[in-house]
Amino acid sequence: MDRERLRAWLESSVEDDGARMLFVAVRRNLNRIAVDARLLADVAQILQAEGRWEGRARLSGRLGALAREIEEKARLHGRKP
Repeated sequence: MDRERLRAWLESSVEDDGARMLFVAVRRNLNRIAVDARLLADVAQILQAEGRWEGRARLSGRLGALAREIEEKARLHGRKP
């Protein structure tokens, strides 16, 4: 439900109390999420280098790019995640 609410807001820019509460949660947790995404991207990179990635993971090959995107968006006023 949270994902749908955020997607709806991105498409329409219409806010309700639930969306505003989600914005607070996003601000509070974005840096931690970015750190976790970077960790997962590092693990994926090593698994790929060792030939242990293909056939096991159900995630797309865009994990590293996604982690970089999250990291860039998480940088607030020069703070690193």
